[in-house]
Amino acid sequence: AVVSTQSGHYGRAILRKMAHRWSNNRSAQLLTTSRQWILVDGTSQHLDTLSRLVCKLLEGRHKPLYSSNRDYGDTVVVINTRKMIIPEKKVYWWYSGYAQGHRHVYAKDFHVFRPTECLRLQVQNKLPQKPPERLTSRLCRLHLFPGPDYPYAANISKVMEGPDNAYKALGDYSATEKANFVKAPDSRFRKPSLVYDWNDLE
Repeated sequence: AVVSTQSGHYGRAILRKMAHRWSNNRSAQLLTTSRQWILVDGTSQHLDTLSRLVCKLLEGRHKPLYSSNRDYGDTVVVINTRKMIIPEKKVYWWYSGYAQGHRHVYAKDFHVFRPTECLRLQVQNKLPQKPPERLTSRLCRLHLFPGPDYPYAANISKVMEGPDNAYKALGDYSATEKANFVKAPDSRFRKPSLVYDWNDLE
């Protein structure tokens, strides 16, 4: 009704401007909301900090257009989950529903024969549980591998470092790197300093 009150020239100009605006918004939306494949290495990464990073990427909280009612998250591939750092006192327990049906297992023992399940359970508990369809779709975009081999090398668009510093064992350093270590001063060989100089007391 608003366009019909104006002449045809102005009506067509308004429609062209609106179509141009829609096309620009559409292109910007495709650039910012497209799902990327992000690769994360789990070597020497703590279970809790790595799970927080994975949840942030799955929810899309690292994007400027993040909204709690939209799912702009990316696809995350985590490799070397067998080399993660598992807390010593973390325990998984469940109840069968029968009398004396409480069971528990330590996370460090569970991680030995299920090297990807600890991270999956941690991410599943940290993600929003409602709606359940969105939780299922986010978990489907999480791919975990215990070793360095994964079948999605052609899809990876970004490689991201873990939140923790990856430390190496002393045996992994070469002889040149060991020679370049910063040597702290040894107090056992430090010469004692004189508190008073007897020549100054005269």
